Amino acid sequence: MKLLNSNTMRKALTILVFIFVSSLCYGQEVLVNLSGYRTISDVTKKSNYTKTNLSLPFFDDFARNTPYPTPELWEPSNAISNKTYAINPPTVGAVTFDAVNRKGVLHQHLTTTPQPADTLTSLPINLNYPATDSIYLSFNVQPGGLGYQPSPNDSLVLELYSPSENRWVRGWASSVDFNANKIAFYNHLLNNKDEKSSTKLDSTFFTVNINIDNPIFLENGFRFRFIGYASLMENATVPGYKTNSDHWHIDLVYLNRLRNWDDTIYNDIAFRKPIKSMLKNYTSVPWTHFADAEASEIKNPREFSIVYNNLGPTTWNVTRRFAVTNLSTGNEYAFSGGAENIYGYEEFTYTRPFDYTFTSAWPDSAKFMLKTFLQTDFDESTKHLRYNDTLVHQLNFYNYYALDDGSAESGYGLFGEGTINAMIAQKFYSYKADNLVGVMIYFNRSYQDANNQPFKISIWADNNGKPGELLYQRSTTRPLFTDSLNCFTVYRTDPVSIPVGNFYIGWQQSTIEFLNVGFDRNTNSRERIFHTLPGYWTNTQFEGTIMIRPIFGKLYQNPTTAPISTTSNIRVYPNPASEKIYIDVGNGIAVNSYQLISITGQVIESKSVYQNEPIDVEHIPTGMYLLKVNLANGQSLTSKVIIKQ
Repeated sequence: MKLLNSNTMRKALTILVFIFVSSLCYGQEVLVNLSGYRTISDVTKKSNYTKTNLSLPFFDDFARNTPYPTPELWEPSNAISNKTYAINPPTVGAVTFDAVNRKGVLHQHLTTTPQPADTLTSLPINLNYPATDSIYLSFNVQPGGLGYQPSPNDSLVLELYSPSENRWVRGWASSVDFNANKIAFYNHLLNNKDEKSSTKLDSTFFTVNINIDNPIFLENGFRFRFIGYASLMENATVPGYKTNSDHWHIDLVYLNRLRNWDDTIYNDIAFRKPIKSMLKNYTSVPWTHFADAEASEIKNPREFSIVYNNLGPTTWNVTRRFAVTNLSTGNEYAFSGGAENIYGYEEFTYTRPFDYTFTSAWPDSAKFMLKTFLQTDFDESTKHLRYNDTLVHQLNFYNYYALDDGSAESGYGLFGEGTINAMIAQKFYSYKADNLVGVMIYFNRSYQDANNQPFKISIWADNNGKPGELLYQRSTTRPLFTDSLNCFTVYRTDPVSIPVGNFYIGWQQSTIEFLNVGFDRNTNSRERIFHTLPGYWTNTQFEGTIMIRPIFGKLYQNPTTAPISTTSNIRVYPNPASEKIYIDVGNGIAVNSYQLISITGQVIESKSVYQNEPIDVEHIPTGMYLLKVNLANGQSLTSKVIIKQ
């Protein structure tokens, strides 16, 4: 397979789905759009943060260490505040609009026609000023990022609320056409359009600045809201592809008076990127393996690396501070990184070596809080926030190895005829001989949970850098979708003895359907990922990491339910057929519905089945088709069928 670099891959994502859908007669490796981020509280929970309307200035760069925009400024929302979804935001963190709610489930009202999806609404603001005070609302926007590119019909919209007229007015909107490398901005207040061209649309933040001078907005109780319009993929053949989509990212939202049309420069020093794991190869290792892994995984002396930038023209003297807190004891080790000037618009990378011994008061786990913050000789009146001056990262050691960073930006799997019994494996290295007792997997949600398909968890030994002998295979099971985003499903396995060295975990498919396992695109483990298309082990073409983790020693996570029983193989007769075909799946299990799919991927017919009645094919043209049947027990089976008229 042709290797795609990261930029080419992002541009190809919208094409990948079409290619794979129209290739039903050939198995394919598939990468689709992301799932989202961990939920903490219910979206309907109301905020009691403010009892009075907000005052100017209004500023948020979504740098707080929370998964959702702060209730100090915003109403509860499905939009996600995060540090890993956008590409190179101006400051660490952005807010992301997509097509799923906080539980990772597609908004139920979405269709193939664009509809309002995620909405982010400000709390009421006192905007009772004269128009001569020159009030502007500015923000930075990026389409796609590491997520799924919006289609040309989808859009991001800004609406403004008039308290006296009690209505929302469309003020601005944006649409993007990645095929034409163009993004368009519509200022509805001025009735004009601005269009920009770029080959890097999904990795660029564009600045928008809007003058708010209409008296119907200049009132106490003014609000504004961003709305992402999203649509489902027009693909009836593969429901598993209908997943999260149409991503927009926003940063640096700033509303204030005494501004002008080109006032988009901020007197601010801000972190640009989040703290990375101190481990060289993993993001976590089992604590009982840490003593064996430490020399290979953590540099000595330790290193704390940060990236920060100057958003404006002023030169700042910046002092860098660091701290490591052992959460098992509460002991903090704090140290300085010295001071240094950072000049206007400069980006600065700094690495601080330090000595620290990782210990834990707990026998089976350890947690360390890594913190860094910047100190400047600033005047409070010239600086917006302190949140983007502080970064926090928790380094956890439990009972598993992790290559991923815990966030899924895409979904990965195999699809197509020939992928029954195909296998996917990801390579790990065990620093200590131990028993593998479980596997964690994160599954993205798709339309009507179409990826709820049977599979077999598998473990392999190493064979010269590729999966070798099959050490263990768990009886057929299914994905279990947790009630929040980026929460792993835990499967218990029989104890498997793993020696020091390479081993592989993954799965074997039981159907041709797309399983849609979380794929972390911020961590590149491409050389570790293998699949068996077209019958031999080969590396993936995608840069990223499958969100699957092996558990060692003791399984103290709650496992999922027991394995499901399987049906017998599907039998279709007569085959070839000219009038009717009959379906037999054995075990007395009823067939609920079927789809007849052409070899080009077109759904020729999709109907319910009553009491296992035969299927009439007299009206179907001569040819070879794929018959997919959906059973009463939730399982799906497929078979080739030839029709001769």
